[in-house]
Amino acid sequence: MLTAELEELDKQNQDTMQHLMLVKEQLSKQKVEAESQIAKLTEELQSEKEKTMKSFSENTRLLQELKSEKEDHCNLQRSKQQLEAHVHDMQEKLKQLEATNSDIITENKELEETLHQVKQELATAKEDSTMRYENQSEFETESQILELSNQLSDAKQLNDDLEKEICDLRMENEMLLSTQEQAKQELQDVTTQSCKETLEKQTVIEALRMEKGRLEVELNQMENRLLEQAQKYEHTINELSNAQRLDTSTLQREHERLIKLNQEKDFQIAESKRCLQQLENDYLETKEMLTSTLDGQKQLTELIREKESYVQELKEKDLEMQAEVDLYRDTLKECEFLKQTIEEKEKLLSSMKEDNSHLKEEMERLKDQQSRPQPVVEPKTLDIITELETEITQLTKVRNSYEEELKLQKKAVEKQNQNSLQFQNSLQEKIKEMDEIKMQHKEMVDTYEKLLSEKDSEISSLQQTNELISSQLQNEHLIHTDSSVILHDTKTQNINNSDNGTEKHDLSKVEIERLVKGIKEKEMEIKMLNEKNITLTKQIDQISKDEVGKLTQIIQQKDLEIQNLHARVSSVNYMQDVVYLQQQIQAYAMEREQVLAVLSEKTRENSQLRTEYHKMMDVVAAKESALLKLQEENQRFSRSQEGSTQDMFRETIQNLSRIIREKDIEIDALSQKCQTLLTVLQASSSENGSEMGSVNSNQFEELLQERDKLKQQVKKMEEWKQQVMTTVQNMQHESAHLHEELHKLQGQISLDSDSNSRLQVDYNNLIQSYDHNEKKLKSLGLELSNVQSSIGHLNNTKERILDQLDTVKLQATMSAAFPEMEHPLATSSEMKDDNFTKVLEEYEQLKIQIQHKDSTIRTLQENNQRLSDSIALTSEEGRKSQEGAILELKQLKERSELLQKSLKEKDLLIKTKGDKLNSTTENLRNKESENELLKQAVTNLKERTLILEMDINKLKEENEKVMAKEKEKESEFRALHETNMQFSMLLREKEFESSSMREKASALENLLKEKEQGKAGELNHLLNEVKSMQEKAILFQHERDQVMLALKQKQMESVALQNEAQHLREKEQRLNQELERLRNHLLEMEDSYTREALAAEDRETELKKKVTILEERLLSSSTAVETASHQATMQVESLQEQLNHVSRQRDEAMLQFNMSQEQVKQYALSLSNLQMVLEQFQQEEKAMYTAELERYKKQNTEFRQKMEQLEDKALSLQESLDEANGALEAASRLTEQLDLKEELIEELKRQSDLTGDAGRCSNKLIST
Repeated sequence: MLTAELEELDKQNQDTMQHLMLVKEQLSKQKVEAESQIAKLTEELQSEKEKTMKSFSENTRLLQELKSEKEDHCNLQRSKQQLEAHVHDMQEKLKQLEATNSDIITENKELEETLHQVKQELATAKEDSTMRYENQSEFETESQILELSNQLSDAKQLNDDLEKEICDLRMENEMLLSTQEQAKQELQDVTTQSCKETLEKQTVIEALRMEKGRLEVELNQMENRLLEQAQKYEHTINELSNAQRLDTSTLQREHERLIKLNQEKDFQIAESKRCLQQLENDYLETKEMLTSTLDGQKQLTELIREKESYVQELKEKDLEMQAEVDLYRDTLKECEFLKQTIEEKEKLLSSMKEDNSHLKEEMERLKDQQSRPQPVVEPKTLDIITELETEITQLTKVRNSYEEELKLQKKAVEKQNQNSLQFQNSLQEKIKEMDEIKMQHKEMVDTYEKLLSEKDSEISSLQQTNELISSQLQNEHLIHTDSSVILHDTKTQNINNSDNGTEKHDLSKVEIERLVKGIKEKEMEIKMLNEKNITLTKQIDQISKDEVGKLTQIIQQKDLEIQNLHARVSSVNYMQDVVYLQQQIQAYAMEREQVLAVLSEKTRENSQLRTEYHKMMDVVAAKESALLKLQEENQRFSRSQEGSTQDMFRETIQNLSRIIREKDIEIDALSQKCQTLLTVLQASSSENGSEMGSVNSNQFEELLQERDKLKQQVKKMEEWKQQVMTTVQNMQHESAHLHEELHKLQGQISLDSDSNSRLQVDYNNLIQSYDHNEKKLKSLGLELSNVQSSIGHLNNTKERILDQLDTVKLQATMSAAFPEMEHPLATSSEMKDDNFTKVLEEYEQLKIQIQHKDSTIRTLQENNQRLSDSIALTSEEGRKSQEGAILELKQLKERSELLQKSLKEKDLLIKTKGDKLNSTTENLRNKESENELLKQAVTNLKERTLILEMDINKLKEENEKVMAKEKEKESEFRALHETNMQFSMLLREKEFESSSMREKASALENLLKEKEQGKAGELNHLLNEVKSMQEKAILFQHERDQVMLALKQKQMESVALQNEAQHLREKEQRLNQELERLRNHLLEMEDSYTREALAAEDRETELKKKVTILEERLLSSSTAVETASHQATMQVESLQEQLNHVSRQRDEAMLQFNMSQEQVKQYALSLSNLQMVLEQFQQEEKAMYTAELERYKKQNTEFRQKMEQLEDKALSLQESLDEANGALEAASRLTEQLDLKEELIEELKRQSDLTGDAGRCSNKLIST
């Protein structure tokens, strides 16, 4: 027995052990799964932490952007204040200008009166002249007429000057008004943008804060759950370790307990799965929130880009200011250069005065020589004296001219000093403004630094909280890892080691319990809030369901009543009229739908026209930009050409003048040699032979030295000649290159003309489409008039139906009265009469009941009481008949009420249709007004295009003139080349003459030697040869003077042509500026038109104002162009006069320089140095021009890229605008449908009230 029991116990023990092993394996598997889940959860926690960190960094970045935007906002507010102050100043200036304008107008009127008086005096003078013509002479009459004409011309000039001043003042007034309006618009735009940006950023920051708090709560919950799971796993492991110690008797209990624990674990796993689902849902919500925040960030980035564009505009303005400052500096440098030139001129004057004094001394010396007795040489000395006197007169003239030139230059210096003072004042003002802006910027920086410090403190506090949370998470993660390690150690170690492991975890239990309590409290709060939310939603759903149920019940009741009415009314004869009315209503609905369809088509066509208009404007803008680029390139090439041609002319003229001077010097040297030889010969004839020998030897040595000097000068002349030839060849090459560039420009101009013609064709097509739309609108107006006439017919039919209803009521009263008469009465006939009268009274009271409900109920109650008394007296048959009559009356009343209700419904339908028709008519009127505005805009565009075409034709004509002038310049250049060749021929001739003079000098030397031997006949021959040489030198001087005059004339002509070309270029620039301004105004008009589509009345007023402003601006621009052209012509005339004066002075200076030999040598050396400097300068200029060309090409490409980007942006904006317009139209339709539904609901409510009142009345009647 015991053995059997022991065997059974062993089997049971083995079974339990096997079961325990299975349970252990299951638990180990569950543990592995839980560990994997925990690892996943930790990974998700880390990912969420990273996301929180990213969101935190984005939050900080957004805060920084907010600060920067606030700084921009403050800057804009300050700029707004500055603009307001500027506007105030401009208004004050405007008032002053208006006062001056009024004064000028009064002066103009006075001048007109004086002019009128002068004309009258002229007329009287003419009459007197005709009367006195017989007595007075013709000379006196002509002088009087001339005086009067001079007075008239003076008066006209005064009048013209005053008119110009008035136009200038008007221009200034209009410019001030335009600047004021632009400043106001900019202020409004800036304030609205800043408000929008601040609101958007505040909403984004609040959303981010909410997300951060929610994520922190979720993190805490996850950490607490993980701690709880770890504790539970540790508890199970401890229990398993304790279970190994127990006996076999306690194994079953522990086994059951383990099964229970396993079940609890299953429940916990299910709970953890639910938690994971919740976390996934929260993760999806966070994703959506992050996407929304990203959208907000995109909007913020767009706003930041707009701000950056605004900052770039400010930078461009700053660069413009710097450019103005550089211009002022350049003007100051020019003033200094003019001062230096004046000082040089003064030095020249002093040197000329010294030369004059030397010449006077020579004159005195010559007079002394003349006073001595020289019978043989008297005629020659007289000639020399006369020549010297002429030279003295010329020198005095030159001195006077130089003094006049000095006066003029002093005046110019004074003017330039005044201009420099003005520039300095303006510079100081600009510097002050810059200092003020810097101060404002510093203040803004200080305020924003304070805000940044505050925000940094907030961010640091948030970072500290985040670090605390992250540290807690890390500690818990470490605890979890330690617990897993400890669990692994408990499997391998003994029972004592497992006890030590459990003691380690007891320390962190207090903290974990505290965290668990906080989490539980938070979860309770969340549950409470969720319950409240659920109850509120249930209440709202119940309320909405109750309301919907009530409304559905009411609607069902009304539908039943309507069906009953239709059933009752179908038997009546006037059902045909109702059907007819319904058909008419349907027809009107169809017409309305057609009208709405036509309107929608018109709106679509209008939108298409707008898009085409936008495209055309873009094309026009592109063409205008291309034209501007071509014109700028043309101007640049023409300037470079002019500069090169001017430099070439100057160099050639300088070289030629230098060569001529050197030739003159040689001729003067040879003439002096001849004179010295003559004097030597004359002296030799008078003195003795011994003395003659000594003198001749000295003079011979001097002649040899002079010959050496002449050889050196000839070498220099040959070198100058080679240099002149090289410069002429370079000029020819440059002219050929310029011709090629001119041909290219002509091809570009032809392409521009073709593009302009294409634009004109597109514009004509747009005008034709616009006329077609106008015709369609007229047809719509006719359809509207037809609809209105049909509405009048409907009203007539309504009145006819009401009359029929009145007749039906009378028939009902009569039918109610006749049965009362038919019934036999037992008592007396008077009671029957009373009953008939009572029925009539009841009918009248029922009529009153329709108008006033309360009064009708009372009267019916009284009538019912009287009827009940009378019926009690009569017989039962009378009662039955009266009850039948009452029922019929009630039925008739109900029918009449139902008919009235149906009529009211139809009236309401007619009213709604009429309102819709009115709205459609108003829409059509608005469309017509818009079309009229478009017509005006189109007419304005036509006028402007015509003006632009005229300007383009003018530009073409001016370009042709410029081309003709360039051809003339080419011919002049060729002529100059020919003259240069002639000069080279003259130089060769002069060289030949100099060689002949040298041979003659050698012959004279030989003659002197022979003279020493006593030959007198050959001396006479030499004297004759000297005279012939002097005559040839005079002829050469005359030829040189003629050539110089021809060169001066050519220079004058070239300067005049250059001035004319500059004038034409200035005109082109002004016209281009006007084109740009007109294009900008057209774009502004277009933008204002799109805005005015939402508010029609405001749009009309604003467009009228803008049209007036544009007309005034056009007038002002035309006046400005006229004044500018007049001023330019005046300046050109003054410059031509100055050039003439300068050329005269230069001629006199050239004569004076020819007279002085020493100054010529010095100037030759200085000219050589200057030529070297000029060549270096030209090379530097060429390098600069090439660098600038490359830079401009790069800028061109950059601008084209920017233009393409802007065009893409404009297209995207137009698409978004079209979508927004479609959404607005859909919203308006929905609002109209909602209004109709609300009206129907109100009508149904009224009908239900009326039916309820009627039911109550009937119930009361039945009860009585």
